[in-house]
Amino acid sequence: MSSEKKNFELDRRSLLKNILVGTGISSSGLMNTFLTNMMVNFMEKGTAQAAGADPAFEDFKFISLIAAGGIPRYYWDLPINPNGNDSIVASSMVVSKFNRDGSSVYANTKVGKYYLPHIWSGNIPTTTGVVPMQNIAKNMMIMRGIDFAIDNHELDRYRQITPIAGGASLSGLIADSASTPIPAVGRNGGGSYYSSDKGIAYLELSGTDPLTIAASPFLPSNLKIPFNTAAIDQAIDQALLKMSANSNGKSKFLPSSFASRFNARKIMAKKFGNLLTEYSTLVKKYKLLITKSFGASSGLILPGIDDMSISANGGLKQRIGEVESYSGGDIILSTDEKTYISELAEGMAIAEYMIINGLSSSVNVQSGSILNFLVQKSINYKTNSAMKTNSRTSFIMDAHYAGSDIALLVFTRYYRAVSACLNELITKLKSTPTSTGNLFDKTIIALGSDFNRIPRVGGDGSDHGWQGSNYTIFSGMINELQIVGNVKIDSGGRGTWGHAGALSEIGGRAPILGNVASTISNLLEVKTPTPNDSSFTIKEKGKAKLVITSLKNVA
Repeated sequence: MSSEKKNFELDRRSLLKNILVGTGISSSGLMNTFLTNMMVNFMEKGTAQAAGADPAFEDFKFISLIAAGGIPRYYWDLPINPNGNDSIVASSMVVSKFNRDGSSVYANTKVGKYYLPHIWSGNIPTTTGVVPMQNIAKNMMIMRGIDFAIDNHELDRYRQITPIAGGASLSGLIADSASTPIPAVGRNGGGSYYSSDKGIAYLELSGTDPLTIAASPFLPSNLKIPFNTAAIDQAIDQALLKMSANSNGKSKFLPSSFASRFNARKIMAKKFGNLLTEYSTLVKKYKLLITKSFGASSGLILPGIDDMSISANGGLKQRIGEVESYSGGDIILSTDEKTYISELAEGMAIAEYMIINGLSSSVNVQSGSILNFLVQKSINYKTNSAMKTNSRTSFIMDAHYAGSDIALLVFTRYYRAVSACLNELITKLKSTPTSTGNLFDKTIIALGSDFNRIPRVGGDGSDHGWQGSNYTIFSGMINELQIVGNVKIDSGGRGTWGHAGALSEIGGRAPILGNVASTISNLLEVKTPTPNDSSFTIKEKGKAKLVITSLKNVA
């Protein structure tokens, strides 16, 4: 960019602000109040898009998906045999596939040069059909064997975004560098995890019309939408005329009035024309992907999971509560197309809308329990007395009392749903161009949870696995499946489940959340909130390269 053009770009915002006054847009009236608040942003975006670039799409983006509750990760993204020949001590909880006799086993499937749990051999639903789950592994990095150091649901959730108490959060650091109009937003909590060095606010998007909440800083409370399009067009035309008159010979750097007006008008209409309808449509899309995943209809039948019949027997491996066990019917039928994950569809809808439309750079999503889990019949296994019959209930993610049979079925379908949502969002990001490629190349989607799970010896449940969790990210900056991190072969007789092992590259200790935070900061090109902790990666020509490469099961 020439110095003359660069100087023009730098003072374009002040020029537009003057235009607002010069055209009378700042005068009284609902439409003019709206335009006063929004014209600078949208005119800049319209002009930039007409010229083939938009600063809001050049920012790095961070989408944090927190699966609240502490879910077992070894069913999906914590491989215990990643090299295919690793030493393993079997556990009745760490399983991935049913045998024909109803027993279960840990089975692998090869993905790239690694071996992932059996679920990765299956398909996930899309809006038009199904695709292999392995599609999302092409841009995935798994950091396994992370020692969270503290056993606390809320605090461990908090520290994955803000690793040092009182320090800046990853989400806040991204917001600090953002050029988007609403830099940091979230759904279902996350504000308490957020901290910005520059004091940029975090906006919690709640309720059934959260996108209108997002627009609320710019909209007068009594403005009705859709807008008067003729008034918008007239105001834009006035602004463009004034821009040309005040540009002092620099108008050669402006695109045509028609192009600028068309793009600014398009942006306004698209983003704020009918927010409630847009949000509702996106939620329905993601919820359908989730319910299809639990229903396991044609094209989604995973051998060893969905093609089985497992008779309920009231045993501890079919435990669903502290004293409750599945005792009648077929446990394979316990999830269906009525089953879904609370807040996941809503959060993914917000992430797609705010990122794809260039409105936000940092989005926090927090999902909750599995809802509409079907209990055909259950008993109190201690007293052998009946408890439920054909009852829909929630399946709690803090799965202390989820026996191995139930956990294998439910969490396999849960992770299929999460994968389907990730695939849809990734597809949208890849289809959004930037000046150097597409938006996925500038985005990290991070999936975390409170912690992993320590399996119980008898297959009757699992406990808080804060000593060995993991953190998985998806990005166009990752060219192929990458896995890093050592785990212990056995831990207190519990078998191989992900207990963090030492890494020689960081002084012979286990990695901690600070290493994760430095890795994400490195890729997003912001300062790390934990400068004393090494990154797993360096960045070369826009792509992630592992510099910590240990991947073993160790004593």
